[in-house]
Amino acid sequence: MAKATNTSWRFHPQRDALLAEAHARPFTPLTGPALVTRIATLSGQTGEAADRQHMATLCRRLGQPEPGADARWAVVDGGSWRLRWERHTELSTWTGFRTPTGGTPFEETALDLVPQDWLSEFPGEVLVATRLEVWPAVDEKAASAMFGVEVVGARLSDGAAIALTDFRPDGRGMTRLLMLAHAGDASQTGRMAQSLLEIETYRMLALLAFPVAGQAGRELSAIEARAAQLAEKLTEQADPEADRRLLDELSTLAGETEALIGRTTFRFDAAVAYHRIVRERIDMLREDHINGLLTLGEFMQRRLDPAMRTCDAVAERQRAAIRRIARMAQMLNTRVEVAAEATSAALLASMDKRAGASLKLQQTVEGLSTAAIAYYAVGLLGFPLKAIEKAWRGFDATVATGIIAPLVVLGVWMWLRTFRKKVTGDDH
Repeated sequence: MAKATNTSWRFHPQRDALLAEAHARPFTPLTGPALVTRIATLSGQTGEAADRQHMATLCRRLGQPEPGADARWAVVDGGSWRLRWERHTELSTWTGFRTPTGGTPFEETALDLVPQDWLSEFPGEVLVATRLEVWPAVDEKAASAMFGVEVVGARLSDGAAIALTDFRPDGRGMTRLLMLAHAGDASQTGRMAQSLLEIETYRMLALLAFPVAGQAGRELSAIEARAAQLAEKLTEQADPEADRRLLDELSTLAGETEALIGRTTFRFDAAVAYHRIVRERIDMLREDHINGLLTLGEFMQRRLDPAMRTCDAVAERQRAAIRRIARMAQMLNTRVEVAAEATSAALLASMDKRAGASLKLQQTVEGLSTAAIAYYAVGLLGFPLKAIEKAWRGFDATVATGIIAPLVVLGVWMWLRTFRKKVTGDDH
């Protein structure tokens, strides 16, 4: 049986990139003891090239292949340590892995052996610095003692591991995560470690919106106060010129509100997406309670969720403010239009009145013109009539004039009326 050939197929130009996307961020299998340190640098949506170049510098320094021009992740092997670079929408993560040389937790980090001058030259600002250590399972109470009073922890994945943290920076400015994993599946341990790191990374990214919400809330309060003042003016009786000035003020306020929304929309929308990832990663861990400790999910409900609700509330206030201003502008526009229609109606009535007066005057002039023309016409006819009277005895010119005069008047009136119809096109 002949095999189907695909040599003539025309593949989509992005097919390979789409297939690679599913494998772009694989987890690293881990067997305790292990040190994992993550640094997340916020370089913005335009900082990808600089981050890639920074990773390429380390690769050249160690004599290893550099990431490609469009690469969004790369791994460098330093012998006793490994470093993985991943590019995200607005940040890069730099995650180091190595085995500890001692036996005491949190004495070392996975980045201690990475060239320190290179570490100090990250292109972006460091937002996340966290260290995760994987050790064999021990008593959770003894492990909890390494943290402060507010310890957060839970059993993960049906008891496969225990995670403990306090989400507070230590003396080196890093938050600490301790995972006590039973000897077993390195892939499962690696997946859980990656989820824990992503929870901390996306928690901080989501919280970036919180100070933005505070600043936006203050600006929004000023906008709402001005909108209320304009609404009060809207209830007052005003002339059309004042209404136009009020409409200009509303347009200016609407522009300021739209500008505020434009500055904050990305941050608020990103916070919603990051918060959703945090919740999804927590759900993937399948937490079980440890007596006396908050789980990671409960900690996020108490500390992260309220901040996200604040951001949502400010975003909704912004949308409500622009809707309110739009309604006020619409109402004012309606009032201006009604006033303009009333002015137009009054103008039309005045014009109609003037037209009526003009018509009456025209009719008066037309009557006078008829009388004048008829008078002169009858006068002119008097001369031939007198001549006939002298030539024809028995003919009375005066009687003839009296008979002809009404006919002349009627003829003149009909002629003027016909002439006016031709000039004005008016049948009335």
